[in-house]
This record gives sequence, C-alpha cells and structure tokens, in this order.
Amino acid sequence: MRNKLLLETAKAINSVKLPHPVRVGVDGVSASGKTRFADDLVEPLRKLGRHVIRASLDGFHNLPDIRYQQGEHSSKGYVEDSFNYEAVVDNVLDPLGPTGQLKYKSSLFDFAVNKKTDIPYKSAKKDSILIFEGVLLFCNELNHRWDYKIFIDASFETIINRAMTRDNERLGGNDKLLNKYHKRYIPGQKAYLKKYKPHKHANIVVNNNNYHKPYIAEK
Repeated sequence: MRNKLLLETAKAINSVKLPHPVRVGVDGVSASGKTRFADDLVEPLRKLGRHVIRASLDGFHNLPDIRYQQGEHSSKGYVEDSFNYEAVVDNVLDPLGPTGQLKYKSSLFDFAVNKKTDIPYKSAKKDSILIFEGVLLFCNELNHRWDYKIFIDASFETIINRAMTRDNERLGGNDKLLNKYHKRYIPGQKAYLKKYKPHKHANIVVNNNNYHKPYIAEK
C-alpha cells in the first residue's frame, strides 16, 4: 500500500512540466513522517528518469540565540524564530525557480551539533526535482514558491508516541521531551495549522498515522 502511494505520488510530481526544477514541499507537524516519506520518494522518481535533489528545513535552523529569544518553551517563538526562511529562499528555492541560475546549497546549519555546515554550491539540472521537507513550509514566506505541495498528516497522539522513540535522547529523556512538545512544539504547530491551513494549500494530503498504510485523505 505504501509503495503504491509513493509511486502514484512520484508520477504526479513527474507530470509537472516547468522550464525549471520542480520544487516539492513536504510539510507536516513534527514526527508525522515527513522525512521518511520524502526519502522514500527519491527512488521512484529516479526510476522515472529524474535527477532528484533532497533537502530539509532542518538544514536552515537559526542560531540558538535567535531560536530561543522568546524563551525555550515559547510556542510563538517556535513558529516565528526557529528557521531562516530568507536563507531557504536565497540558497534553494529562488536558485531553482523561474529566474534562478541552478546553483544551490542544500544546508547552512547543523542544529544537532550547533555548527554552520561547510558545503559547496551544487548544480541542478533544469528538469531536476527538489524534494524539500520540514515543518511550517506553507507559511507566507515560502508557500508561493512551491510547485507541488504535500502535507503529511498524523494525529498529535501519534506524533508524541513517535517522538518518544525518535527524540528521547536528543531532548534529554521523556520528561523533558514531553515538556517541550506540550509547551513549545504542539501549541506552535496548532497555531500554524490554524493560521495557514496547510491542508488546503496542498496538492495532496497523506494520512500517515500508520507508516505502512498511508492513504490520500480528503481535504
């Protein structure tokens, strides 16, 4: 079931014909399965003969003093200060857009080790496909630059369960994890969902409560 959906999604993306790379945004709340879905799209697209660029919003975090300037557990700060959208536009989306020169950088900052990444510019092809995943992607700063939009949907109960497996060590154990999710991440993401209504902007919405049996949800 999952492979079938991935192939159908790859074919839909492949059908988008533009004179520049197709910029695909894969949005969704934390631990909804965005990264895995985006990664799994690469191979079926390559089998269709396309050159694929893979990038993530995680490579464009702001420095900690900016991310947490409204407080470590501020949900407002999470939405407003977490990511450097200008850098995403300047280094990825515009270079691959209608007037771009096809030279891009897929990452500027590694938040896990709190250091800038030192990677060179790379060259895209005009018929490349960018698969770019992350939270909050359909905000005003980025929304109009995506050529195809996918929203990965999962319940907050599901994402908490996944986060307790995925983020336990990084966030310092279950107590700290739950505190951060319930105070910062989930309220921030609920505010984003209410304000920007990413489901409505998406070309497809994928219900991903079950990794193995995702399906297209009605918008």
